[in-house]
Amino acid sequence: MSINRLMEIGKSALFTTQQAISVAGHNIANVNTPGFSRQQVTLVENRPENGSPGQIGTGVHAESIRRAFDSFVEEQLLASRERLGEYTASSNALARLDPLFGDANNLGIGASLNNFFGALQDVATNPNDLSARTVFLSKATTLAGQFNQSSAALTDAQQSIDHQVGQTITDVNQLTSHIADLNTKIANAESSGQQANDLRDERGVALADLAERIKISSIEDATGQVTVFAGRGHVLVDKDRTYQLVGVPDLSNNGLLDVRYDAGAGATTSLGPVIQSGRLKGLLDARDQTIPSLRASLDTLASELVTQVNQQHRLGFGLDGSTNQDFFAPTGTTASTIAVSLTNVRQIAVSSTAVGVPGNNANALALAGLRSTAFAPLGNVTYQDYYSTIAGSFGSTVQGVQSNLQSQQVLHDQLTSQRASVSGVSMDEELANLLQYQRSFEAASRMITTADQLFQDILAMKR
Repeated sequence: MSINRLMEIGKSALFTTQQAISVAGHNIANVNTPGFSRQQVTLVENRPENGSPGQIGTGVHAESIRRAFDSFVEEQLLASRERLGEYTASSNALARLDPLFGDANNLGIGASLNNFFGALQDVATNPNDLSARTVFLSKATTLAGQFNQSSAALTDAQQSIDHQVGQTITDVNQLTSHIADLNTKIANAESSGQQANDLRDERGVALADLAERIKISSIEDATGQVTVFAGRGHVLVDKDRTYQLVGVPDLSNNGLLDVRYDAGAGATTSLGPVIQSGRLKGLLDARDQTIPSLRASLDTLASELVTQVNQQHRLGFGLDGSTNQDFFAPTGTTASTIAVSLTNVRQIAVSSTAVGVPGNNANALALAGLRSTAFAPLGNVTYQDYYSTIAGSFGSTVQGVQSNLQSQQVLHDQLTSQRASVSGVSMDEELANLLQYQRSFEAASRMITTADQLFQDILAMKR
C-alpha cells in the first residue's frame, strides 16, 4: 500500500468522523426542540482497489444522514392532535358558561325562582304588608335580571367563540402557506441528492399544528412534497399551491362566521358540515349547538313563566282595586327580554275579589301554586324541575367533554412517549457516540501522522 493511499484512508476517516461528530452535536443541541427527529449517520466503506495479493480498502465515507422516524406513530399522533384540539376547544368554551349555573352560591336562575315564589308566599301570608310586597317585587326583578344576564352571557360567549373561529381560519391559512413553502424547499433539496431532514421535521410540526385545528389527511409524492386535504377531499395544499379557508358572515345564523372553502374563481363551499374534528369542530359545536340549545331552553322557561304568571295575575285585584294587569311585560317572552311590568306594590293582585281591603289572599295562593304545577310546554314538569334538567344536561355535557379530554390526553402522552423512543434524542447514547467518534478521530489523526512520518523517513533515506 502506497503512502499516498494511506494518507487518503486517514483523510476519509478524519472527514467522516467529523461529520458523525457534527450529527451527534446537532442531536444534542435539539434535544428539547419540538418535533425534532434524531438523525443517524450511515457509514459505508469506500470501494476497494484491486491489488496484490487481493483488493485493498480505500477508507470510509458517510453514505447518508437519516431521520429516526416511524410513519405509523406519526399518523397516530396527528389523529390524536385532531381530537385533542377538538376536546380542548370544547372544554374551554363550556367552562366559560359554567357561571350561568351558579345555584350552589345562591346566584343562579334556580335560586332566584325559589326566592321569587318564597317571597310570593310571604305576600299571601300577609296581604296587607307593603314591605312583603316590596320584597316580592324586588325578587321578581332579580329573577328577570338573572334571565337577562344569562342570555347576555350566552351571546357574549357565542361572539367570543366566533372570534376564535375567525382566528383559527387565519391560523389554518398561515400553516398551509408554510407547508407549501416547505414542500418547495424539500423538493429542491432532495432533487439534488440531499436529505432534507430538518425541513421534514419542520413540516411535520406544521402538519401537527394544522391537524390540531382541522381534521386533515395527506399524501406524499416521489419528490417529497405532500398534498393536504381537509374535510371530504377539499385540497388545502397541492405541492406549492394553497387553497384558503374563509369566514363569511351567515345572515341565517345571526351573522356568525360560516367556514367556507375557497376553490378559486370566486366559488366557495361551506365546510362547516364536514369538519369532523380539530379545534374548529369543538368551537363550532359549542357556538352552533350547545349555546343555541341553552338559549332555547331558557327562552322556553321565561316564556312559560311570563304567560302563566300574567294569566293568573290578571284575574286578581290589588290593594287599590286594580285588576286585569300583567305582572311581567307581555312582550318580554324570552330570557333576554323578560321584565317586570308592575312598579306599584299596591297593584300586586293578591285578592280574588274587590270586596273589602285587602280582600282575601286567594289569587296570591293561586300564583304561589304555579311553583308546583307541571306545564306541557316544559315537558309536563315544574319550573324548577325544568331548570334543573337544563342545568343537569349542561353539567353532563361538560363532564363528558372533560372525560374525553382527559382520556385523549393520556393517549396522546403515550403516543408522544412512543415517538420519543423512536425519534427522541437520548443524551446518554449521543455522549457515548461522541466518545466513540472522538476516539475514531484521534486514530485517524494518528494514521495521518504516521503516514507523514513514513514519508519523511523515505525523504531522509534519499538524502
